[in-house]
Amino acid sequence: MTTLSGRCLCGAIQFTIPAPARFEVCHCADCRRWHGASVVGVDLTVVTPTSSDDTLRWFNSSPPVERGFCGTCGSSLFYRMRRDPRRWSVYHGALDKVPASIPLGPQHFTGQRPPHYRIEG
Repeated sequence: MTTLSGRCLCGAIQFTIPAPARFEVCHCADCRRWHGASVVGVDLTVVTPTSSDDTLRWFNSSPPVERGFCGTCGSSLFYRMRRDPRRWSVYHGALDKVPASIPLGPQHFTGQRPPHYRIEG
């Protein structure tokens, strides 16, 4: 199985995930506020830490959702539903060396996207 590695900006949090079949985009207001733009990520995968997660912090951003970030550098890394905390969504920006062969898949909450964003494909 092919894996991808990822990390926060300062390197305190490092992890691997199985290579995804596709990436997804979320345009919801909460994701845009958290990232400053719509977010691309891998939905619901198994994350394997490869470093201590002593700096990993979780923010309860809405009743069903937690967002994971590095408590040292502030990098936003993960998203998960509290009802199934074993499977996380991983933000594309946290991944190293993503193969161009992994396609972009579904886009969620497109009605909330900023008016200057164009959706192609």
